[in-house]
Amino acid sequence: MKTHCFDSLLRSVRAVVWTMFAVCLLSSSSGCPVEEGPIQGPLVRLSLTQTDPATVYAILKVTAVDPSGTPKEMIERFVNPPFDRFGVVFPKETRGTASIEVSLYGSEDCPLAKGIDQVQLDSDGEIDTAMTLTAVPLCGTGATLTLLVANIAGGQGVVSSSPNGIQCDGSGNGCSLTVKKGTTLALSAAKTAGTFTGWYGGNCTDTSPTCQVQIHQDTVIHASFSGCKGWCKETAPPTGTNPSLLGIGGTAPSNILTVSDAGIVYRWDGAMWNTIQTPTEVRGTTLRAIAAKVAGAVTYVTGDKGTILRYSDGTFARIQGAPNVRLRAIAMGNSATVHAAVVGDSGTALTISSGGSVQTDTIADADLLTICLLPARSPLSFLVGGHNPLGGRRAFTAEWNGKQLISVQMKMLPADPGSVYALHCGDSLAHFASVDSGVLLENAVTGNGMTDVEDKWKTIASVPTGAKPVRAMWSAGDRSVIAVGDEGLILRFNGSTWTKMTSNTTSNLLAVWGLSPSNIYAVGENATILHYSPE
Repeated sequence: MKTHCFDSLLRSVRAVVWTMFAVCLLSSSSGCPVEEGPIQGPLVRLSLTQTDPATVYAILKVTAVDPSGTPKEMIERFVNPPFDRFGVVFPKETRGTASIEVSLYGSEDCPLAKGIDQVQLDSDGEIDTAMTLTAVPLCGTGATLTLLVANIAGGQGVVSSSPNGIQCDGSGNGCSLTVKKGTTLALSAAKTAGTFTGWYGGNCTDTSPTCQVQIHQDTVIHASFSGCKGWCKETAPPTGTNPSLLGIGGTAPSNILTVSDAGIVYRWDGAMWNTIQTPTEVRGTTLRAIAAKVAGAVTYVTGDKGTILRYSDGTFARIQGAPNVRLRAIAMGNSATVHAAVVGDSGTALTISSGGSVQTDTIADADLLTICLLPARSPLSFLVGGHNPLGGRRAFTAEWNGKQLISVQMKMLPADPGSVYALHCGDSLAHFASVDSGVLLENAVTGNGMTDVEDKWKTIASVPTGAKPVRAMWSAGDRSVIAVGDEGLILRFNGSTWTKMTSNTTSNLLAVWGLSPSNIYAVGENATILHYSPE
């Protein structure tokens, strides 16, 4: 009998070293041998009811919340067949729901089958469960088309495909199809209320209700339906107060969060905004920023008192390990091991690993207000900005690689424009920074996504801010940047010119985020929520 057991990890868990799960892959049905002493926590035994004989390796991902309330995620790769039985040992007194995800892969890393299961941990002891895997079609020759349908301000619609396979609505149903690479699909957008306002992605870019797309790789296409045009107000749920909404973001048109200075979180489910509960210990705490990847599984929220929350599968879990300061901004990373980077007061700079651990750094003792990922650099390369640590009104930005400060910038500006409130990291044109009194700065981008000389930041002339500060920026590329600010200020950059947009509000706007150029949100004071569709 062959076994593949991580005995040293099992012994570590029994010694109450709570650093990771102990995982073993078994080739028989007899279970993983328990060596010295009784089981210290729940032992979950998962049987796979079917496996593909072409499997070369298997990936097991296990997520659970430890007794302190911290989410723990373990990802293991197994290469010894047969791939039919997995075992997971949790620490003693771990309770609640454990999520288990299994993926089987063939040669050249092509996916063969996937499965997701949940098991309830209600005692220490053995728990047996079974999982039936779902085959992934066209291993090595297939690609997946994903539709994201957004319903804006009362607009509603459905996207269908020919040949059949896509029948997608704003709730996320029927929105994914795997086809053979090179397949051409005709997409049709049919409104049921409002108007169809356009496509984005997969070479579908106009407002025609039909589009043809040829699938050569995994492709995401956005389709939007709207009941109004331009910036339209949406109604936040009644909470007895009108909080200032400080951050917004999400993973899909039916999963968008916005957070507030009252600790209240609203979620858009594709049809309406609802209030959702945060962990008891952070209720009432100011929540300031959100980061997520479209079509991803996790949304992060940061705030005061070192608050970091992880939202997934409809629930929040708190991530421990951050210092007790205001965490003001967060950006998603491109690293497989680091999910996000966070900055805040007193130079605080953090990275959050895929397993939920927090690594702490300090950047120049500056109060850091904003961060963006440099897209053309290494997977962990960010611009950060905020108050200058030397005092005065000189703007402060720096490049940071997630571990150490790479360079301090804006040292050669001819004047002291003040604090940096928002940053845009450009791909090919320029980086932008917003500072006091409505001033916008730019820095031309070179081929590596960063300037070669630190003092190339300069003031942009003729930006119609009306001397109002810009508080946040979002982009769908260098030629589609949106900036929002005080007294309802909204600006749009088209690659060459900044123009002012009609916002239909006088409230200060504090955050902006979108899924596409035809589906953008801006939020701010007095529980203001604006939603944009093209005019």
